[in-house]
This record gives sequence, structure tokens and C-alpha cells, in this order.
Amino acid sequence: MSNEYEKSIGGTVHYLLRIQLPPNSTLHVNLLDVTSTDVPAKELARQVIPNAETTGLDFNLLYKVADVLPDHRYAIRARIETTEQVIFATTKDHAVQLGVDHLRPEDVIVRNVRTKPDSNF
Repeated sequence: MSNEYEKSIGGTVHYLLRIQLPPNSTLHVNLLDVTSTDVPAKELARQVIPNAETTGLDFNLLYKVADVLPDHRYAIRARIETTEQVIFATTKDHAVQLGVDHLRPEDVIVRNVRTKPDSNF
């Protein structure tokens, strides 16, 4: 399959507290169609990065151009979790425009939260 049918969007997740991430932290980044508030967001891409405390918080999401629909809204959501709990998560959708070439990386902010990893995201 030719990559002309796929595009990517990348960037870095940032957390505002000046602390070191706990060992075995995992970064989860999702690209979602958030157009409808009546149904759960449709996932277009996902990246899971284990050992985020040492590998960093950079992400690159590959999505199919055919999944991008006119007049739809798209967003990136991210969270950082340990085996016990979610410690940081986006509290607002990070809106993005899809179907274009992204020349600058996205900066996604996550805030301090304390929930179980298997809670709805």
C-alpha cells in the first residue's frame, strides 16, 4: 500500500508538573473523530509508548486520508499511566485539522489526574 493514502500527525505530550514520571509509565495517544456528542468518538489512530519515563513523550500517529470527512472535527487525546492509575490526561480535546501536511509538531498538554487505568478515556 502506498503511503499517499496515509498521512501522519506528530508532536509531543507535555505535563506541567515538574516531577519525574514513575517507572514503567505508559503514554497513550489517540486521534479521534469527535464530531458527534451523541456517540463515542471514533478512533482513527492510536499509539502506545511503554517506558515513557525513559523513551520520552514524542508521538507520531498514522491515519488513513479516506477516514477524514468534510465538516468533521478531529482531536488528539493523551494520557500517561502506571499499572495502578492514570496520572496525567488531556482534560480538553486538542483540536487538529486533518488531511493537510503538518509542518509543525503538535504540543498536547496533559494535566494531573488520579483514576484507574481501565476507566473510560
